[in-house]
Amino acid sequence: MSNKGNYKTYTLDDGTTATAQEVAEKVGVTINNARTRLSVHSDPAKVWKARQYKTPNDEDSYKMRSIRNREASMYNEMFVLMMKKI
Repeated sequence: MSNKGNYKTYTLDDGTTATAQEVAEKVGVTINNARTRLSVHSDPAKVWKARQYKTPNDEDSYKMRSIRNREASMYNEMFVLMMKKI
């Protein structure tokens, strides 16, 4: 790591150098995210890996899990019995 102007230059495992601005532009992430990638990883494959997008229909999201749990509880026999008594 050396300073080049106002930008910190990171040396990757294969000997190439990169700045957070370069990574942010090529990968399509924010500069903060690019800085984190460069400070955590020195493997070029991980630094230059394409951005991963979450799908809106992600079944493992917290929201979808809570909806499934709520629907499952509504068909529980005890819940149905309780609702009949009310």
